[in-house]
Amino acid sequence: MFLVRHAAVVVDRTQPPSLWQLSPEGRRAAARLRLPEGRALTSNEDKARETARLAGLYATPDDRLREVLRPWSDDYEADVRSYLGGATVAGWEPRDDVLARLHTVLDGHDGIAITHGLAIALYARLTYDQWRELPYPAVIEC
Repeated sequence: MFLVRHAAVVVDRTQPPSLWQLSPEGRRAAARLRLPEGRALTSNEDKARETARLAGLYATPDDRLREVLRPWSDDYEADVRSYLGGATVAGWEPRDDVLARLHTVLDGHDGIAITHGLAIALYARLTYDQWRELPYPAVIEC
């Protein structure tokens, strides 16, 4: 299975992250992705679906591949470090809930899944530092 982090977005703090769109650079990077053919799934967010489309994939959206639900935070990096380290972060979707929905859709999937950085980090058991190093887009073979 290949887990793919969506391409780079335009950050717009006036909108929730689920509504952010790919940046021009992100669109170009998504179009350069070379992934094996196979059954593709994607988060239902535009940035993930657009990454799939630009990569030449036909992907079925699945809400269970959405990003970790969380409020906007001025201390986002510290919150991510705590969250990926196993701590409960106020207002963030519980880790066990995220993992349960991801395992439901990804376990046994042998194709491509285009999703989000924190979701990938939890599923692939990445550390905070490994998460920080994930590019946009990123491809991880599991």
